[in-house]
Amino acid sequence: MATKDVITGLDIGSTKVCALIAEVNDVGEIVFKGFGESPSEGIKKGVVVDIESTAHAIEAAVSRASHQASLEVDSVYVGISGEHIFSMNSSAAVAIAHGSHEITEGDVQRVIDASKIIVLPPDRQIIHAFPRYFSIDGQSGIKRPVGMSGTRLEVQTHIVHGLSALIQNVEKCVTRAGLDVREEILVPIASSAAVLMPSEKELGVCLIDIGGGTTDVAVFIHDDIYFSGVIPVGGTQVTNDIAYGLTMEPSSAEQLKLAHGSAILDSGSSNELIRIHQLGRSRPKDISKRELVDIINPRMKELFQLTLKELNRAHCTDQILAGIVLTGGGSQIDGCQQVAEEVFKLPVRIGSPVPFTGLGNELLKPGYSAVVGLIQLVVKRRDAQISTRSAKPLWRGIAHIFASIRDFFSV
Repeated sequence: MATKDVITGLDIGSTKVCALIAEVNDVGEIVFKGFGESPSEGIKKGVVVDIESTAHAIEAAVSRASHQASLEVDSVYVGISGEHIFSMNSSAAVAIAHGSHEITEGDVQRVIDASKIIVLPPDRQIIHAFPRYFSIDGQSGIKRPVGMSGTRLEVQTHIVHGLSALIQNVEKCVTRAGLDVREEILVPIASSAAVLMPSEKELGVCLIDIGGGTTDVAVFIHDDIYFSGVIPVGGTQVTNDIAYGLTMEPSSAEQLKLAHGSAILDSGSSNELIRIHQLGRSRPKDISKRELVDIINPRMKELFQLTLKELNRAHCTDQILAGIVLTGGGSQIDGCQQVAEEVFKLPVRIGSPVPFTGLGNELLKPGYSAVVGLIQLVVKRRDAQISTRSAKPLWRGIAHIFASIRDFFSV
């Protein structure tokens, strides 16, 4: 990679907009350069409801990151979410007509393009088409078919699609902030790059990214993306439940959730009293910790039950041998892990971003998994592409050497 290869990730959430700038140095290391954050008021459940407000939030977050990094930013990789996003698995096959029957990059692209020919409503567009694995003449499980021989190439592809108008609204917000969209990347795919271990993805794991307005889900089996989806429940719903249940301002309910919120009640806190300020009351009121837990627990349980329902519908629950990894800001509620274990009957852990050079502890929290993962995912993909390109000349060079030796001895 070239020196000073600058990458900017942008996570546009329902509660905050985060911008992270990193640099890839001449030895391929990711180096943190700048971070910016701004409150988000123009996004609801992952969907733009106010373009101007969202554009200002993006501009503010990127400006802060740019100032800290002392670098100008003109394009970003954008994390995308929303309950309008759905996924499906598709397959396709093409014939290998070359005389040598050696599979080329063109053949791989042809079969991937063929797998993207699916029936979608005219108002939807494909966001991602991830090749899960290839098959050659019936032999499946092949990751890199280029250079192999065969007469029929098949692919299994995971396709993510969303409403075109809502995706375009996100692009408009970024454009109005004076930036270009390099690529839109599904949030759980980005988060997976920051928090999942290769062994988990190989064995079978479900990532649940609990955001403010929605919860993003991705299942990996044998290191392939198998399922992805969006649940229309997030941390904001928990805050709203507290606000309605205790007659509080939403901002005060959010502070209460962050300071004292818990999804379970342990024996030591059952009699704990919490002082709150309610609407319409001039004096503060003391409530028990149990009252707060009784509000939070049902909502968190509902979230996980909805997720389990989607996993059962995708027929992948029994393949998640490595269990569940929770991340996102909503996963930081005390007791969240225990409630998830109760619902899924699987091992559960909280996933935080894996650090890279210069990344401070304040960003090594589940709430920043998506924006950190955007950077790591982009770099990982570039490394893989460079590795593939550099391997081809080497293989061809070796083939040329052996051909020369053969010709020499045949004289």
